[in-house]
Formats: sequence, structure tokens, C-alpha cells
Amino acid sequence: MSILNKIISKDEKNSKASNSGKDEDKKRNKVVAANRKIEKKKSQNLPAKKEKSGISPIHFSEIIVKPYISEKAFSSNELRQYVFVVSALSNKSEIKKAVEKFYKVPVTSVNIIKTCNKPKKYRGISYARSGFKKAIVTLKEGSSIDVMEGVK
Repeated sequence: MSILNKIISKDEKNSKASNSGKDEDKKRNKVVAANRKIEKKKSQNLPAKKEKSGISPIHFSEIIVKPYISEKAFSSNELRQYVFVVSALSNKSEIKKAVEKFYKVPVTSVNIIKTCNKPKKYRGISYARSGFKKAIVTLKEGSSIDVMEGVK
């Protein structure tokens, strides 16, 4: 029995040594792959630097989709409140910065309303009206935006 135990223990030691070598090889390969990724990123052309506000001017069109025109939205213009359809992924601070940079007006507050998909029927055919996100932007005293230029 003792001879078999010695043989088995030698086999176990050899397998452990070979496994530890494999583990070291895997770790080494991961490090090499990570270094290659870093070198690729350095060699690629970096994008243009962002402005101090953290948003590039191209990004405004992605945040503010369009002004929302309705009777209620138009009547709230007298209270210095303007309604915009905005991106579903945008938040209040991004909307505020986008309106300030794009329209060059100071913003007091931003309120967000999400409208959900709404099932509808027209002549027996059912469909879903798409949902969207609205932002009600309140401006400081004395400032305004010409959303309805030329329409009166």
C-alpha cells in the first residue's frame, strides 16, 4: 500500500504543478491582452475635447428633439415656460445645459413629464401611439425664446 500511496502522491504533485503553470499562463495572457487594448486605444485618434459644460454642441440636437406645440404649451409661454420633446435618456441637468447653450437664455428650472405608449383603435385596427418625454423649461425674468417665429 505504501508504494501505491507514494505513486499517487507524486501524480497529485505533478498535476498540481501543471495546473499552477496553466493558471500562470492564463494570468499572463490576460495581462498581455489588456496591454494590447491599452496600446490600441492610445494609437487611435481621440475624439475632440468636450466643452467645460460636459456637452459638445453636436449633442444638443440629440437632447432637444423639437419644441412641443399645443394650445396649453403656447399659453404657458406668457409665464416664461417652454415645452420641448426631449430624448428619453436625457436628464434635467443635461436639458438645462442644452437649452442654455442652444438658445442662449438663462434657465431657472426644468420639469420632466414622461408620456407612456397608449393603445388606440382606428376603424377596428389597433395600434399604439408612441410615448415620449417632455421637458417644461422655465426661464428667468425678462428672457424669452421665439419658438413660434413668424406664426401669430
